Amino acid sequence: MTKEPLARWLAALALGLALIGAPALAHGAPASTPVLSAGATPPAEAAPSDGHRRQLRYAEREAASPRAADFKGSGAGIYIGGSTLAVVLIVVLIVVLL
Repeated sequence: MTKEPLARWLAALALGLALIGAPALAHGAPASTPVLSAGATPPAEAAPSDGHRRQLRYAEREAASPRAADFKGSGAGIYIGGSTLAVVLIVVLIVVLL
């Protein structure tokens, strides 16, 4: 084997081995469960969770403005996100450089 095909083969093998572990890295570390003492109450019973508090705040805001339920979107809007700007920038750079 010559040097170039061997280097390509090794690079492909290294990339493949690196990607094998990607799903395991995406999951992250397992959440540790807190150990409760005999007389302690679990945190879920002691205070409402953050998600539950957000739901309550949302319900309060919704009850405070009943006209919000009748909202109808007006017209069409154009949204230009970061990905669109990046693609346009790359196209402009290619046109300018060539």
